[in-house]
Amino acid sequence: MKFVVFESGSRAGLSAELFFEQYVTATGARHELFLSDLDEDFQHIVSRHPQVHLIHDSQAFKLLEADDAVIFPADELTRQSNPVAYNIASKQSFSSVLPFFYKKMQMNEYLSRLTTNCAIKVPETFTLSNVCVKPNSMSAGSRNIQLLDNACVVQKIDIACEYVVDVLRYDNEKMYIFPREVTLKNGYDRFIKLLPLDGELAQCVAEFVKAVCPKKDGMFSDIFHLQLCQDKSGQLYYIEFSKRISGTSCVNIATGMSPFALIDGADLHIDTSLIDGKWRRFEDFILMMK
Repeated sequence: MKFVVFESGSRAGLSAELFFEQYVTATGARHELFLSDLDEDFQHIVSRHPQVHLIHDSQAFKLLEADDAVIFPADELTRQSNPVAYNIASKQSFSSVLPFFYKKMQMNEYLSRLTTNCAIKVPETFTLSNVCVKPNSMSAGSRNIQLLDNACVVQKIDIACEYVVDVLRYDNEKMYIFPREVTLKNGYDRFIKLLPLDGELAQCVAEFVKAVCPKKDGMFSDIFHLQLCQDKSGQLYYIEFSKRISGTSCVNIATGMSPFALIDGADLHIDTSLIDGKWRRFEDFILMMK
């Protein structure tokens, strides 16, 4: 099988490449991975693995239109915004997305209705999308006023901890949950602590996922991840979800995550030796990989 990853000049592209290398090395699979990006210079980079090819987006669409390739879910914007990519992604459950997934206000309202009794709460979401945000005091004239169109306005959480949780869902009941606590810099994981795959947070995620999607279909199927936070009282909150691997999900190679195994219908080999309560840099996980 030929897999195409869009927006590959990112950490998500790197994660896809590392997952692929790990899987084909372990299994001998003859798949090919095509990492694609709009940057003209990207296609001149050479991967260290002979089954990985770096190409321009124009070449990627030719591969996909020839009907001998599928989209691997490491991208987001291309599948949302490009009609050709959207239609091709829709042919496979692991890559399929719906416009509804990215309407944040409607999504929060939908999740809130379905997860009332869950340990993970959806922050209060306000129904106005065209808003004027201004200070409640100490304001003069138009200082500190924001006029926003098509905005999603949600309750502000006093965040104490942040989490990213990658999930591989095989069927209605069987799913592997890979949670990690993170500190972020510019939206990327800076420091990471791997958490138990069957611990309290993982159990809360399983409850939340099954409340929304009792069956393996729609938004919580196959390959996806959640971003969560916890306030100072210990309450867990949903931030958002994406129908793809998380950008720095390659850190989960250490514990046995393998999205290509899921696609091939193969089971995972879990290793919990690094789930030890220690913080590590993202780069430390990269250094561990051969």
